[in-house]
Amino acid sequence: MNEEWLESLVLGKLLRSRAETHGDVVFLKFRDGEWTFAEVDDAADRYASGLAAEGVRRGDHVAVMLPNCAEFVPVIFALARLGAVAVPVNTAYRGELLRHVLDSADVSTLLIDVEYADRLPPVASELPGLARVIVRGAEPALGLLGVRAVPMSRLLVHGAEPVHDESRFTDLLAIMYTSGTTGRSKGAMAPHALALTCARDSLDYLDRWGSTTYCPLPLFHAAGLWDGVFAALLSGSAVGIVERFSASRFWDDVRHFDAQVAMSVFAMIPILLSAPPGPRDRDHPLKTFYMGKSALDAALLERFGVRSAETYTSTEVGIATGSPYGGWRLGSMGQVNAERFDVAVVDEDDREVPAGEPGELVVRPKQPFVITPGYYGMPEATARAFRNLWFHTGDRVWRDDDGYFYFLDRIADAIRRRGENISAFDIECEVNLHSAVIECAAFGVPSELEEEEVKLAVVLAPGAELTHAELIEYCAAKLPSFMVPRFVEFVDELPRTPSDKIAKYALRAMGDRGITPGTWDREKAAPSTWAGQASAAAGSTPGRTA
Repeated sequence: MNEEWLESLVLGKLLRSRAETHGDVVFLKFRDGEWTFAEVDDAADRYASGLAAEGVRRGDHVAVMLPNCAEFVPVIFALARLGAVAVPVNTAYRGELLRHVLDSADVSTLLIDVEYADRLPPVASELPGLARVIVRGAEPALGLLGVRAVPMSRLLVHGAEPVHDESRFTDLLAIMYTSGTTGRSKGAMAPHALALTCARDSLDYLDRWGSTTYCPLPLFHAAGLWDGVFAALLSGSAVGIVERFSASRFWDDVRHFDAQVAMSVFAMIPILLSAPPGPRDRDHPLKTFYMGKSALDAALLERFGVRSAETYTSTEVGIATGSPYGGWRLGSMGQVNAERFDVAVVDEDDREVPAGEPGELVVRPKQPFVITPGYYGMPEATARAFRNLWFHTGDRVWRDDDGYFYFLDRIADAIRRRGENISAFDIECEVNLHSAVIECAAFGVPSELEEEEVKLAVVLAPGAELTHAELIEYCAAKLPSFMVPRFVEFVDELPRTPSDKIAKYALRAMGDRGITPGTWDREKAAPSTWAGQASAAAGSTPGRTA
């Protein structure tokens, strides 16, 4: 990467350049309309002017809690032009999780859809730094939640004078929240260079320059925003955006958007493969799923004539490993992305292990600012992750003699469910607040959809009465839908390690998939309700590690 290319990695300036060279080319596609590069550029200036008029300044942290809507993309570009830092918020968050993100990221402005606005009153008093709320949808009354509140439409009355963009590739573009391991979810700081090199690498590894991308993934995650929208920006091509994944509408959407690449999470592909064969299975323009799973490549190719590309990608480092398009090995994440990184597999003392032996995947950059500088406001977590000059991913892998890497499992205490990396700690904190619960342990067990389901082992207080269904109802009220456990088991005590930590490896080893005769299965208790929620979760909550 030469110096000129590094200096060009500034989001707002790239949009301006693309609007000058591709002004009339369609950039954003929706089911009910399209936006050209020039139109997005103009909207970004309008939103930037409006946000500045409302008091947003360079360096401010601005949370964006919006669905996949037409406003989301130009707002992100507007914040980049102002030099403000975007904090995309998972739209499923509520309660303590929502408070934690807004508070720990030092958010001073919140852009929120009216659909989610009722989640703010319970936490607003604990957010002293929140100065203003901007609401998309029905116009709010001034003084809403005790802070200054304005309708989002008001941002567009200040004109569209081009905004002077002072940002550089080194500047912080966003704080992206990832699952916690031994603690709360962490805000990974993402410079412009990290987000945009990740987008560029996804274009190269998938041979998707000039291709239209279909994005049914939420834009509050890096997979949808970076690999979807930012990659289309770099490519000068279009991205088709829908609010969430729908198996019944998937192929019609692909045809509607004339998409050659589909953004995906692992769970989506088994869902599509499980549908009954039809006469139009190959009547579409799609050629690649990303991020797919190479083990399903043969089945996809035979059924739909589509390939599935697998890489190792995370919010903290972008694409660390991958393979040239079509050059995949079954089950492999590919070889090191040698232009950007050094990658190694190490033991618990950070000594590199030989080929064939499992260990932790560690990464370090060869280029400046293409990896997160750390977790915002969490110096101890940052130091742990970057010990001995390597970023420690928390994932156990092995590599073969040819340098191809293979994922085994997570070392860290996190659960991957339908594309979402979930903090077991977050679940446990909420459940332990229940008056009938002494303690609990959340952990992942294998799923029929290639990843994991959430199981909860619970110790009740002496004499307490609580049914499985009542506990699930409590979880549904306190947690995002994708965190609500599928399996629950009441136990007399939790197994412990010699240092008195909960031995989750022992819980996972119980029975088949961690399930014993005493395990209550939410799917069997309410299969119709569970099926609908599972389908929604598969499309609305993608993660990053492939």
